[in-house]
Amino acid sequence: MRQRHASPMPSGARLGVAPMHPFVDLHLHALPGVDNGPASWSAAVQLCVQAAHNGITHAVLTPHFRGKPYAERIVRLSSRLIRLREALAERGVALDVALAGECRFDAFLHQAIQSGDLPWLGRWQDDYVILVECSDARLPAKLLAAIEWMRARHIRPMLAHPERIREVQAGVDVLAPLVQAGLLLQVDADALAGGCGPYAQEAARALGRRGWITVLASNAHDLVRQPPRIEPGRIAAAELLGEAESWQLVAHRPARIAAMHFPALLQA
Repeated sequence: MRQRHASPMPSGARLGVAPMHPFVDLHLHALPGVDNGPASWSAAVQLCVQAAHNGITHAVLTPHFRGKPYAERIVRLSSRLIRLREALAERGVALDVALAGECRFDAFLHQAIQSGDLPWLGRWQDDYVILVECSDARLPAKLLAAIEWMRARHIRPMLAHPERIREVQAGVDVLAPLVQAGLLLQVDADALAGGCGPYAQEAARALGRRGWITVLASNAHDLVRQPPRIEPGRIAAAELLGEAESWQLVAHRPARIAAMHFPALLQA
């Protein structure tokens, strides 16, 4: 696993925030005992408490889907989602959660698309969105063809944390034909703020300068190494792209995508 760096946050960033617009997080690992997220129910609740304290009002949970058929996993995780919602309601935590997934680019994703058993992240225009992850080394050789195949089926892939991929760090323009084909990009907020090291930050900044970042998300797993915070990334985005675009990345655009799960966001 790549080392995360405790780089200084941009000026003005702090742990608890009251943002101008509520944050909508499209990449959060908060289901307990599922993958490399919280190990216990109490840790999962605490992660959600901290997310709410940091200004996140809605979160689409994204446990990993890789190496196994999707249908059974969706059923099992849905029961955990219900239990987590109940725990948050009992604690009075002001965080609405829904279930999606972070889907590995592999044969099981292809099978799930064919069968329709997919953990949808939300909707983008007329397409359904899935969050897709690749290795941290290189982009898959067949990714462009896969994007075109998905788009023909009204599916829009969103690539998770492209700034971590070493091939992208070497030159972000490798993504140009993929973005042109319709690939959406989710960049980790901490990466843009410098919390994941200089290579990831520079790649994230280059993606931002090209206008290719669709959303910023926390990609939180715990309270220490990968906490549920978005504000440092939003501040970095405001310094790079302007205040208005920073709120598009963390509030308005993710809200439109997640409204499939949270209809009230359409009236926000």
